[in-house]
Amino acid sequence: MKIQSTVFALILVLFGGQLMATDPCGMVPPIYTGPGSPITRIGLQQTYVFYKDGVETFVIKPGFQGNVDNFGMLIPFPTPPSLRKVPDDIFSHVANAIEPPEVVVDLRIRKFASGGTTLRAGAGIAFEAQKSKDVVRVIKKEAVGMYEVVVLEAGSADALKKWMDANGFQFPDGMDDVCNEYIDEDWCFVAVKTKVGTKGDTDPQPGKRSAENQLPSGSSFDGFVQGMGFRFETDELVVPMRLSAFNDGELRNVVYILSDEPKKIRAIPEEYVVRQVSGKSLIANVTKPLPLRIIGGEEKDIPEWRQKTLDNERDPNSKNGVAKQLFAADLLAVSSDQLSLEHEEDEKDLLAIGEQLGLRGPEIDKLNAQALQAKAEKVTKAALAELAGMTMTVVDGDFPREVLAGQNLTFAEYRMPAGRNTNRNYDPKTNAPGTKLDGKLILGQLIYPDDFQNNNEERVASNTLPQFHLKTLAMLGFSCLLALFLGFERIRFSR
Repeated sequence: MKIQSTVFALILVLFGGQLMATDPCGMVPPIYTGPGSPITRIGLQQTYVFYKDGVETFVIKPGFQGNVDNFGMLIPFPTPPSLRKVPDDIFSHVANAIEPPEVVVDLRIRKFASGGTTLRAGAGIAFEAQKSKDVVRVIKKEAVGMYEVVVLEAGSADALKKWMDANGFQFPDGMDDVCNEYIDEDWCFVAVKTKVGTKGDTDPQPGKRSAENQLPSGSSFDGFVQGMGFRFETDELVVPMRLSAFNDGELRNVVYILSDEPKKIRAIPEEYVVRQVSGKSLIANVTKPLPLRIIGGEEKDIPEWRQKTLDNERDPNSKNGVAKQLFAADLLAVSSDQLSLEHEEDEKDLLAIGEQLGLRGPEIDKLNAQALQAKAEKVTKAALAELAGMTMTVVDGDFPREVLAGQNLTFAEYRMPAGRNTNRNYDPKTNAPGTKLDGKLILGQLIYPDDFQNNNEERVASNTLPQFHLKTLAMLGFSCLLALFLGFERIRFSR
């Protein structure tokens, strides 16, 4: 059966069948050893989806607390995806690319105080027309940061479950029928399990030859695990979330969709579309200085010491630079016909080295980013212009359980009313309505006091004529009038 759609069905597996959601915030979780606790979901379920010319990317970042022995993910795909780690602050940067945060200068305080080289992952892989129901084939196996990841082809859900149980992965209870539907359509599966270690076991010590990466049985940790990005080929943008209907409680989802056209989800109310931003605006948001709001004064009132810090404060890279690289990498993957880019593969190599040494966390991620900075900037510069023709759509709401359980989410072109497409209606940085702020908002470069004075003097000079220029003009005017009068008189006497 020819695949006409892509699939996104994330299962966060735990003891007792309880499921979790994703969350954009948080760091690699602190780990401790103690009594086991049930895994519980924390935070919003947020997903980034990119689709263009038959290539789709989605990014997830699970958040949970509980027993690490029981955590895993199982994700169906129409074709084998490329895999990569994404930064911990990925979703906050995406939100800041849609609505950049403002840098605030409150002058009232001062006054008061003083007065790609990898071929496509699906290339060369052809699924057998007739698969044995008892067979599971490992397409590839990778270590991606704190995860052990395998891409599998299965003949049946029962065979898939047996393989996962035998290899230390978690299979979701009660979802055999759904998994069999994916198998019937020739989808493959990505199985993920955590590979974590206690600090005491992984710290370098004199004479230590190896690091133990496994926690004792029953250990647990609270927080957020690393985010993952998946890029794969597909004929049509579809985001199946059928398995998420098994979650208890609300099913609030925030989906960021970057595509050629503004979108809505067909089975979800149009009111769930809360923001739409053009690609040209996204480019401006991630390349131009962050907006500046001045409260209680004007540009000329900003003290000199604060002027010196504003350029760095308004640098967008610190707030949405991760999103800029994310957008550019996806666009370059499309244009270069590569599912996995060179710097993405290099990052996985660095992560593998870190895991072997028991090194993980924001400090290590920062060092890796610095090592890959030149390649990442080259990718960004080469591809960012292609973003101009795209649109970012934000869908936010409690998705109906019966819709999620019964059908894949499909998309249609939709442009939301301009009156609702405002920060006051929805601020992606807070996932809530925005607030009206006082003061003067400045976009683009700031005119500093010295520049303001110089520009003002030039403006005055250009509009004020020196005294001798006025006398000269007066004399020229009189001469012209006299010449006209004399000419008129000659004509009269000649008659």
